Amino acid sequence: MKNARIQLFPDRQTGLLPWQHGAIFLVSCLILVTRRPDAVFHAQFYAEDGHVWFADAYNLGWWHALFRAQDGYFQTFPRLAAALALLAPLALAPMALNLAALAVQVLPVNLLLWSRSSAWGSLRFRALLAIAYLALPNSREMTIAVTSSQWLLALSAFLVLAASPPAGAAERAVDLVVLALCGLTGPFCFFLLPIAALIALRRGGHWSWIKTGVLFTLALVQAWGLLMIDAGGRSHAALGASPALFLRILGGQIYFAALLGGNGLAANSSHTVFFLLAFAAIAGTSLVAFCFVHAGFEMRLFFVLTAMFLIASLIFPAAYPPPGVTRWQLLAEASGIRYWFFPTLACVWSVLWASRSRIQVLQAASIVLLCVMCFGIVRDWRYPALRDLDYREEAKRFEASPPGTVMIIPENPQGWNIRLVKHASR
Repeated sequence: MKNARIQLFPDRQTGLLPWQHGAIFLVSCLILVTRRPDAVFHAQFYAEDGHVWFADAYNLGWWHALFRAQDGYFQTFPRLAAALALLAPLALAPMALNLAALAVQVLPVNLLLWSRSSAWGSLRFRALLAIAYLALPNSREMTIAVTSSQWLLALSAFLVLAASPPAGAAERAVDLVVLALCGLTGPFCFFLLPIAALIALRRGGHWSWIKTGVLFTLALVQAWGLLMIDAGGRSHAALGASPALFLRILGGQIYFAALLGGNGLAANSSHTVFFLLAFAAIAGTSLVAFCFVHAGFEMRLFFVLTAMFLIASLIFPAAYPPPGVTRWQLLAEASGIRYWFFPTLACVWSVLWASRSRIQVLQAASIVLLCVMCFGIVRDWRYPALRDLDYREEAKRFEASPPGTVMIIPENPQGWNIRLVKHASR
């Protein structure tokens, strides 16, 4: 019986068996689909999904579209996903994009449970980290959305960097594919590069330096896209930064959101709410700081990466507020957006780490916070379906139209659309 148990539930050195990884991947997909069932069963394009990625792939050809910069950076993964979506009937193209996004969103779960991630802790603890990731509150924009997949690829790339050296060619290929997809999708290679260098300096080994060199090369590619191809691709609206708004954002959109789910506290101008948010910001940051000091090397690096992402997001947010509204004011009102993903995950993982502390007061407080967090998870579990714009009917009309027809198809959110020019043949 003991030997059977070891085979079914290997320890952290042995790792999970391939069939177990496959089962975990499928179960994780099902969990995420329950949070946004419309993404699969009634899929529609959302924002850049149709307006940019699919429209460019259809109108320009997937190969030409692949080398176009967007918002100042190359965005390889969503463009590859759009290229694959061209193989499906037009009515099913949104679902094809969403399935690609779903696969990327589940990838960090398997990487956390990988035997190469054993430095994070026991298999049971890493499973808790993965469950918290799948159930993360205040993450509406991150759930099955190909445009936001770049943030999830950044998490996957970090887990690959923090992993122990690969055992063979297959694991080396996984490392290179994940790093390449991340490095060529958005600006994250700039932040991952110093992390990779720190790991290489600490651990040594030629593979750590190879990964650092790969990220350096990809950073040069993205810098060329930012400086030479699309230098004006960012928002130039007033930033409106202030210490008070920073405390509101930190307390409301990150720490309280991790416990209670998406909320409008950060946009509340009440003095009472401000003091509550300031207290949450100080208490939450203190917990993360304590965890940073006492946690393992991998967790500390994750906090460093999170801090870099948050600082960059607040200094250079891609936010386009209406006249008279600053970008920080808009951010304070925005729950569930991509900028809060890493900080919220860091907060939740800090509470999980503290629940294992030998300091009884800290352990008890963390367990209480985990119980409160269940409320936020339940409250934010099911995200509202996108507005039904009869996309499939529009797709049928377009498919039946003669070559050369230009059709404008509305998509979510309100005001966005997809412009397609009918081909003579697909």
